[in-house]
Amino acid sequence: MSWPAVAAHAIETDSVGKAPRAMSEEAFLVFYAQTVRPLRGYLSRILGDISLVEDVLQESYFRLLRANLPLNMTEAHRKNYLFRTATNLVRDEGRRRKPVALENCEVAGRASENVAERRDVERFLAALKPRERELLWLAYVERFSHNDIAGIVGAKPQSIRPMLSRARERLAEILRKGGFTPC
Repeated sequence: MSWPAVAAHAIETDSVGKAPRAMSEEAFLVFYAQTVRPLRGYLSRILGDISLVEDVLQESYFRLLRANLPLNMTEAHRKNYLFRTATNLVRDEGRRRKPVALENCEVAGRASENVAERRDVERFLAALKPRERELLWLAYVERFSHNDIAGIVGAKPQSIRPMLSRARERLAEILRKGGFTPC
C-alpha cells in the first residue's frame, strides 16, 4: 500500500467517534493523484533538495488530512489550502536551514531535455529571491489567480499584481545579464 493510501486510512480509522472527515480515502487518493505532481514541481523549484521536497510534500498532505476541513469545501479551495500549507512549511524550513542552490540539485520534472538549458534555467531561478520564485511559479506554472496566490503566500490580493510585476522585471534583468534578449 502506498503512503498516501496508508495516511488516508490511518486518518480515517483515527477519526472514529470524532467529527466527520471532509474526505474519504477514495476522494483523497483522487485528489492526491491530481495534485501531487504540481505540488512536487512547485516544491522542487522552491527548495531544490529532493529529500526535503518529499518531506514537505508528505507533511503537507498529512496536515490536509488532519485539518478536518469543511465537507462543502471545493477542490480549488482544497488545492489552495494544500499549497498554502506547503508554502508555510517551506518558510519554516527556511528559518531552520540555509537554502540549497538549485544548480547543485537534481530536480524532478524538468521542462527541457537539454542539460545546458536546464542548468541555465536553474541558475537564473536561483538568482531570484525565494518569494519571487514562489510567486512566478504559482502564477505562471500552476496558473493560480491573484486571489488564490494571495491566500497561499499570505499577502493581500491587491499586492500580488505589483509583486509579480517586480518578480518578472527582476527575472528579465537576470536573463539580460545572462545574455538573453527579447524575441
